[in-house]
Amino acid sequence: MQNEMPMIPTDRPICILIAAAALLLAGAVSAAGAGQHYLDLPAPRKLELPPQNWEGDQQPHTLSVVEWNRDGFRYWGWYGLNNGRGMGLARSHDLLHWTKYEANPLWLNARWPSVVKLAESGSEVLYLAITRDYDTPSSRIVLARSEDGIHLTEVRNLVDPVPNQRNQNPDLFHDPVSGAFYLTFYRGNDTDSFDLISKSGPHPMRLSQAPEKRLMHTTRTVAAPNLLYAAHGGPGGRGVYFLATEIYPGRYGEDKTKDWQVKVFASIRPDGPFTPTTDNPVQSGGRACLFQHEFDGKYYGYQSRIDHTREQWDMEVLVTDMPR
Repeated sequence: MQNEMPMIPTDRPICILIAAAALLLAGAVSAAGAGQHYLDLPAPRKLELPPQNWEGDQQPHTLSVVEWNRDGFRYWGWYGLNNGRGMGLARSHDLLHWTKYEANPLWLNARWPSVVKLAESGSEVLYLAITRDYDTPSSRIVLARSEDGIHLTEVRNLVDPVPNQRNQNPDLFHDPVSGAFYLTFYRGNDTDSFDLISKSGPHPMRLSQAPEKRLMHTTRTVAAPNLLYAAHGGPGGRGVYFLATEIYPGRYGEDKTKDWQVKVFASIRPDGPFTPTTDNPVQSGGRACLFQHEFDGKYYGYQSRIDHTREQWDMEVLVTDMPR
């Protein structure tokens, strides 16, 4: 015991230095996202998406898009209905005009599909993160795999049910910098506890066992996380990650003039820490659920807007240039 005692003060300065270095690094990462402007967004354009019979009284609420080049369409988009009845497929030549797949739905009891494309065994396959059992106190997020974009196989839970907590709004993101895959999602009670959670791994199949990292916690509505990497954005044009979210200031208050908005955060890492951009809210007037995409140097953002005269949701698209 006497021989061990002198080692304690010797190690203490090292521990202090390590802790100080960690704090400096965290501060540097946070500062890198501070003062960041989002993109200069134009006025939204409404998408014409005539309803299909299976949709009933629900509407397309989200749209996740990849370039797939099959069956005569360059772009394929998977949409979920607002109250979780199911998910469908729509396809496009120009990202502005969409044709729904005539044999929809692809799945029932499904909401908020988020898709990534990757190569496996010399061919392209799709992985989708999808909410199951939406609007229940124990909703979960599953992983699906598809080789044709139409027939989906449920593989496993990415996020297991948590008692009295909703797990939903998954964003499946393939980081172009590290090659890792990130799952970012909302967990909360939808009243006074809202968390944004991140999981990462080398392949979508590995995300089910990945540890969770809480990106933020608030007692006010924040949900619908969605990541975009801007390679020429951020400090010095060295790259920045934008995390789009939906918020609803005063959602449970008496002021009925408040409505859904889109708030964006920035970081130099896909799992934060994140700092709000300087131009929030970037969308307002009942707008939410922003899915951010980049195709050929252009930004395409698909979002929902609630029309209170009909109490129905409309899909919109925002198109602008990415930072160069």
